[in-house]
Amino acid sequence: MKIKMAAAALAVGALSLTSACSTVEEAEGESPGAPVQKVAEIAPDSLVRNGYLTTCMDMPYQPFQYFDEAGEPEGVDIDLVTEVAARLGLKPNFQNSVFDTVIAALKGGKCDVIWADQYVTPERVNQLDMVAYWKAAEVVVVPEGNPKGVGTKDQLCGIKVAGQKGGADVDALEKLSAACIAKGEPPVNILQFPRSPDAYQALASGQVDAWMTEEVAALLLKQERNAKVEFTDTFPLGDGDLAGLTGFSFRPDDPAMQDPVMKAVQSMVEDGTWKKIWEKWGLSDISIDPKLV
Repeated sequence: MKIKMAAAALAVGALSLTSACSTVEEAEGESPGAPVQKVAEIAPDSLVRNGYLTTCMDMPYQPFQYFDEAGEPEGVDIDLVTEVAARLGLKPNFQNSVFDTVIAALKGGKCDVIWADQYVTPERVNQLDMVAYWKAAEVVVVPEGNPKGVGTKDQLCGIKVAGQKGGADVDALEKLSAACIAKGEPPVNILQFPRSPDAYQALASGQVDAWMTEEVAALLLKQERNAKVEFTDTFPLGDGDLAGLTGFSFRPDDPAMQDPVMKAVQSMVEDGTWKKIWEKWGLSDISIDPKLV
């Protein structure tokens, strides 16, 4: 898989900027598409903050949303949201939240939309209106040499495995653990971490024996940190038509927000800007045309 490398993006200083509910504005940010034409409007009283499209995110999650060396937001999602905001006559406002709090933050009125690379799951679809916009694969990551001899995801019984708190990978690990017990084997020992780099660090330090996470993020961490890790299994997360789908989310039955945002998104697809942003990051192979699930 081809991945654009952003220089020093995972420097320790950048990764330290992870406060749970900090607001990061990109008031002077330029939209990647040119020229930008306003295609829809959102009523000011429908916005968390007038003049801004406020998105709940979980940074750092490179290459999708993270901080560069100067502490500025960067990534595929940053470019996409900046362009969407511009086509609505707004500026982007990135609300940085811990992943397992983003749904509560949206419902509590702290943001207008969640743009945090959520797997599309039946449980989330029951709570939110979700739009799938890229297709992910999960990987099992182990230390180089695979000292525990982990093969597929079904061989994690009795193994200490890291996952992101609130993430679909933890749900998957819990199902695998139940299957282990049903087979008479020890359960998966699941350790949950607030953010992806935290889980990686737990693996690197020997706190866990394996880590289940999304492939693109894991590949980038491995390459940029010259990490001595390897992948032993790659697979889509989820079942049926939802397998691997990753999306952004609206409050359910919120046409005042959803309709204008989707009109802006669709205009990006139609004029090629959507594709160009993914190509800029070397990730066009995982992007899909956005669709309501």
